[in-house]
Amino acid sequence: MKHLRIARGFSLLELIIVLCIAAIIAAFASASFDTVLKNSRQQSALSELISLINLARNSAIQEQITVTLCPLASDNKCGADWSKPIVAFRDPDRTKSASNESQILRVVQLNDSGHVTGKTGIRNYFRFRPSGLAEEAIGNIIWCPDDHNNKYASQIRINMGGRPFVSKDSDNDGIVEDAYGHPVQCI
Repeated sequence: MKHLRIARGFSLLELIIVLCIAAIIAAFASASFDTVLKNSRQQSALSELISLINLARNSAIQEQITVTLCPLASDNKCGADWSKPIVAFRDPDRTKSASNESQILRVVQLNDSGHVTGKTGIRNYFRFRPSGLAEEAIGNIIWCPDDHNNKYASQIRINMGGRPFVSKDSDNDGIVEDAYGHPVQCI
């Protein structure tokens, strides 16, 4: 009786089909992972900024002292370059400067996940009074990812009460709107 040989393995066509299917699945997984990573970076930056704003406001109320929030320049005075570390510090004399280490409440550096722009009108800082109000120094902070994709931009508005509010996407176009209903733009 003759023994039949059974072929084992895959044909070239079967191997190519399996590799194509694997490549398609990997492409979808990669795009999905990229979205998850961008959302995670956005949420992390927002959380850090909101935490810093709340700390500044709550410290002003609890300690009954003026607290300033801004990026510090090399002379330890509030500067306009929001890519520098953002600092919340006790500012009882309203000098907009942190002359010693004991004034500093917290420092936040966000450069690894995106960039920050502070829009504070004619000022380059936010200031919280002992009542918690931010009457003369209100505005917003915009966080944008490094690729400047407006879809992942966020804006935190600080109102006169000193409370932070995260802007929402009211028109469902995938981009959050500012206080005037305009899409937030990454520059």
